[in-house]
Amino acid sequence: MQVKSGVLVTQIMNEPVEQKGAERMTLAADRWEQAMTPDEYMSQMVENRERFESNIARTRIMPGDWAAFGQEPVRILVLTEDWCGDSAQFVPMVVKLAQEIPTVEVRILGRDQHTDLANRYRRTDGYQAIPVFIVLDSEMQELGALIERPERATAEIVEEQKRFLAAHPELPGGNRAFDRMPEETRQAIKQHIAAWREEQFDRWTRYLMEDLAEIAKSVRIRAA
Repeated sequence: MQVKSGVLVTQIMNEPVEQKGAERMTLAADRWEQAMTPDEYMSQMVENRERFESNIARTRIMPGDWAAFGQEPVRILVLTEDWCGDSAQFVPMVVKLAQEIPTVEVRILGRDQHTDLANRYRRTDGYQAIPVFIVLDSEMQELGALIERPERATAEIVEEQKRFLAAHPELPGGNRAFDRMPEETRQAIKQHIAAWREEQFDRWTRYLMEDLAEIAKSVRIRAA
């Protein structure tokens, strides 16, 4: 099983492999029927709904996506909240994937209502990030998960933040860790990155599709 968040790992910290696998597969599968369809999720959104719907429309599904996801049934269970900027950018990509490729089905759960499940999908630093994309096969066996965003997108954000700070030496505290920077500097970075990441949408769509396809590959291998 793969959990993709910067690196691939095969178990949760401090849990035996057998226990981890059984608990996570059972819990994720059990929550599938409780989860919302994308339309149900959008109907109850309070924040970011316009952006979410716009990002569905702008997502482009490529021939390679059909090759990766169009052969065997794949289910993607998403943990998210509507206030999350990463979710507003990345979750619409898998919604569009399911709209166009009939072998893909997407369901969505609110993270805050399912913390017992969310606690099993933490970043390698222990932070409980969203969104989480849990990939299941047609028999509801878990194939793996992607946490927060593709690793390549995270690396690009880090590099762009460095570039931005180098270009703006007038911002105080730019050499400190982000949470120790003055509020003025943190807000300047946030505003810049928010606008900049919109320009990366098509490339980051490819990153997400490629990473999810890598997780789902075991379905195609078994079918062959």
